[in-house]
Amino acid sequence: MADATALAATVKAALTSDDFKFYDGYVPAKVPEAGGYILPYVVLWAGDGEPADQQAACGLQGTSSLLWDFQTTCVASSPEACRAVARDVRAALTNLPAGTGRIKPNPDGFQQNVPVLDPTATPARFMLPVPWRITTN
Repeated sequence: MADATALAATVKAALTSDDFKFYDGYVPAKVPEAGGYILPYVVLWAGDGEPADQQAACGLQGTSSLLWDFQTTCVASSPEACRAVARDVRAALTNLPAGTGRIKPNPDGFQQNVPVLDPTATPARFMLPVPWRITTN
């Protein structure tokens, strides 16, 4: 079975950019700013995945493949900048080889098409979650 940590490392490598900061599973209380505005960042939210194999007739769960759903949350100081980060993330991850599969948009994931303002954060920031899926064997 594929290792979700190795898959997350592939995502991190693909999202290493001078255009935005990358965080894995958390955002520090203080994020980089410039001129009173936050600088763009992307957060990876990922678990360990689950077996993608069908249950055998004998009742045992197959363990040779992995279904790994994860989310990237794109964050920036304005809706326009947030959409630009999301566009870059989609370009970097869509069909990216990882393990023995390819990363694709998650058709079953929560689809948010408009950046959402976080009213609790100062300086202001807009977020756009993008759900992903990969099946490996």
